[in-house]
Amino acid sequence: MTISSVISIGSSGLQRSQQSMAQSAQEIASVGTTQKETSTTQDLVEPLINLKREQQVFDASARVVQVGTDTLGSLLDIKA
Repeated sequence: MTISSVISIGSSGLQRSQQSMAQSAQEIASVGTTQKETSTTQDLVEPLINLKREQQVFDASARVVQVGTDTLGSLLDIKA
């Protein structure tokens, strides 16, 4: 596995988790704007759990990208 592929995988994880967080946020917002009388806190539980999980995935992916760029920087420093 190359450094560029590690950075690419991390970037891909960032994008996927960002999309999932946006979807969860939309679901949370729609619960608040619907006129359903049967709307309960249960309608919020799953999107909130997904939002928290994707936040952790985003943070982990950002860390992967950071480690990849740090490694690349170190290799360039050694080469110079």
